[in-house]
Amino acid sequence: MSQYAVPAQALPPNQFDTRTPLQQVWYWSPDQWEQFTYEWVRMRAVEEGYLGAEIIGGGNDRGADVVAFFSDQKLNGEWHCYQCKHYSEELALTDALPEMIKPFAAAVETTRTLPTRYTFVAPRIHPRLKDLVLTPDELKARFLAHLDRRQVAVKLSAETLERVKQLASATDFSMFWTVNLDDVLEVYSKSPLFASRFNLPPSGRPARPSVPPEPSKDEARFLEQLVDVYQERFGAHIASVDAAFSHSDTGGHLRRQREAFYAAETLRMRTRDSVPGDAYAELQSDVLDNLVEVAERTFDSGWERLHEVIQASGQLQVVGSVIASHFKNLERKGMCHQFANDNKLMWCPGDNR
Repeated sequence: MSQYAVPAQALPPNQFDTRTPLQQVWYWSPDQWEQFTYEWVRMRAVEEGYLGAEIIGGGNDRGADVVAFFSDQKLNGEWHCYQCKHYSEELALTDALPEMIKPFAAAVETTRTLPTRYTFVAPRIHPRLKDLVLTPDELKARFLAHLDRRQVAVKLSAETLERVKQLASATDFSMFWTVNLDDVLEVYSKSPLFASRFNLPPSGRPARPSVPPEPSKDEARFLEQLVDVYQERFGAHIASVDAAFSHSDTGGHLRRQREAFYAAETLRMRTRDSVPGDAYAELQSDVLDNLVEVAERTFDSGWERLHEVIQASGQLQVVGSVIASHFKNLERKGMCHQFANDNKLMWCPGDNR
């Protein structure tokens, strides 16, 4: 299935929308609403048991904007239909009845099966339509009566109309559903896309990262720099990361630095997935501008330089960053090691590896 898409925001990157998600959806286009519904359906795929989902939309969708299916048979097997309606007014029964004809007509005119669930997804739904959906027998009676209206007969051939009536008469109308927008937003709020979709700041602090027991190649350079610091301070016998882990003077320190590095990486990835623009890179740029001035001072040892830079990172006043509230001491220390990992900060003079 295709990747999630996030609608273009009217606000500049990293300036948050003060409206609630409930308020924002009124200003979306029908295409944005359809995409949002598709993302919501995908988020529920495991819970519902869907094999896949697709956006059909367009003028020939036959009343199926978003579909979710359970098997390789797709729309020739069991499937669910999501009809997306984004109107300025409440979705009313008069809007719904013509749409309800479409899956029946598709079932008699094509190889599509009738969906086992048909859900209207709209920002607001008229209470009368909700009430009828909650009473399937009454909804069925209203639908069959609607089929006898002249405007319906004009749009369908006599043969198709008769077959639609027969199929509808034999169908359990509990297949029709509506969904509350609050329920949709509740599901969506648990997704990492929530902040991006609604241009909101990320909430909550990321959980402490799980630090892999064995160092990876992605952290090799900052670990090399730490080994250089340890060798300079404690002796040449600390010639490797393994030796540093096992040494009584450096093992605990090294483990704490790795924990900080992974905390910063966690914040970087969480920001990438939940905040528009590149807020983490912007923060890194501002922080590095300050820390490089500290790192380029004259120090007696790499150990002293390392600790002065880390101390300076903890004292920085971070203003204007959308993730400032998440940039705690552990993440600040970890960002120092991200810089070392990219050779933007060097702890030991003359270390040019």
